[in-house]
Amino acid sequence: MPIGLMVLGWALFSIWTISLYDAYRESQIRSHASIIAASASGGVINAVNQRLALVRGLAAFIAVKARENNPHEIDEEFGPFASAYFDQVAGIRNISVAPDFIVKHVYPTDPGNLKVIGNHILEDHRPGFAATVVRAIASRGLALHEPVELIQGGVGLVARHAVFVDDHPWGAVGMAFSVSTLLDGSRIPPLEGFEWGLRTEAGMLVGGNGDVFARNPLVTRIDLPDGHWDFALAPKTSWHEAALQGVEAPALRIFLVLLGGAVLWGGWNQIRRRQILEHQAETQTAELGRANIALGRFSFVVAHHLQEPLRAILTQSQLITRTSPESLTPEQRDSLGQLSAAALRMKGLLHDVQIYLGESEMPLPRRPCLVIEAVAIAQRKLSAQIRAAGAVINVAPLPEVMADLHRLSEIFTALLSNAIEYRKPDQALVISINAIREDGFYIIDVTDNGIGIEAAYMEKIFEVFQRLHSRGDHPGTGMGLAIVRKMIEHLGGTIAVVSEPGVGSTFSIRLPIDGAAKGL
Repeated sequence: MPIGLMVLGWALFSIWTISLYDAYRESQIRSHASIIAASASGGVINAVNQRLALVRGLAAFIAVKARENNPHEIDEEFGPFASAYFDQVAGIRNISVAPDFIVKHVYPTDPGNLKVIGNHILEDHRPGFAATVVRAIASRGLALHEPVELIQGGVGLVARHAVFVDDHPWGAVGMAFSVSTLLDGSRIPPLEGFEWGLRTEAGMLVGGNGDVFARNPLVTRIDLPDGHWDFALAPKTSWHEAALQGVEAPALRIFLVLLGGAVLWGGWNQIRRRQILEHQAETQTAELGRANIALGRFSFVVAHHLQEPLRAILTQSQLITRTSPESLTPEQRDSLGQLSAAALRMKGLLHDVQIYLGESEMPLPRRPCLVIEAVAIAQRKLSAQIRAAGAVINVAPLPEVMADLHRLSEIFTALLSNAIEYRKPDQALVISINAIREDGFYIIDVTDNGIGIEAAYMEKIFEVFQRLHSRGDHPGTGMGLAIVRKMIEHLGGTIAVVSEPGVGSTFSIRLPIDGAAKGL
């Protein structure tokens, strides 16, 4: 073979080997950038979802008050409720309530925010404002406006949530968030050598550098209730130039050439396979996260919409029984009674499912609460059952905690009801409630002398739809203790049980001590 061809072949082989190494370096840069992009977009998703959860919680609060048809309660309670929200998340510009889609309440009540009072949000002539409200009504939920210059000044993200009462639109709630504060709260990591950009589905820049989208960036999609944003990341120069930075000395390149193409080719294939697996893992993880969120929302909506046909079944069965008793055979009356009972059980089950699924997104107003007041509320709710069971409830001095009185009363109602249900038929029921302070926590014990729980089932009872007895022996949905645990965890605490069959059980609620709360 002529020397010239040998030199040319070797030169070509060298160029090919070096190009492989450069491609490998670029692959490393892209892999590193994908980790950064996933982390940064995840921070944005968390910051946005945190704020949207507040909007959903506000809508749920207003819907409850609207169903009670007591506008004075909204007037009185909106301010404290909005104040608690305002302190939870930075960058809230305003919180508003618009019955009949006319803004009536706004917080905070500074001059800039008061400009929106009386604004008919369905007739707002600013581009896109009315359309956002229309989308919220159509979806019976959330809708987001493109980032916009707010009446109060500054660029904000406006979220609207429609409020319905008995399938009729009552109005809407809304919140405006500072875009700059939202991005600051996203905690996007330092991006040395890289630039990022964030834009809406319509192409409007939310933050960062819009030129990034023209530099072959890595793009991560951020899904929103009625659209998406795109997060893009790219080197400040180009992928190729970024790969050349930090490349080892020419001697190493010569070494790689001498090492031979076979080794490089094998290594390259391994890297490619690993990248494919990493990409598949990232894709599947993202899909699983979206599926879990969608499943939770779907379950909540299904539980809500199944209430209506259940009401129809119950109403019709009762109507037939009342209006045509003489035309029914005993077997038919018995069947209608079973149908009504089954519908009532299903209605209770769907109610508990909604409470369980919605607990995480409901607002958590923290204020000083007397635990003994929560116990007293629970005793009043269960007064008939307590008298019927002949139960004796001994309550020791209890502390004041920073919590939510409504949740505390619901927790004690469930625990006392559980003790009454599972009492021993041949022995008077005695329930004791006391508290101690230990290692920065209050531990509140609810002890009974009931039938007890076997050790194998002590953790199982806190899971959803778990029953240790037949429904004929002890009615219920199997959701009570699961809801109790979720409420306590939302308050920052835990619950555990110690029990001995035939002797009784002790449920221990462990709540953190807040510095502003008073001890025992």
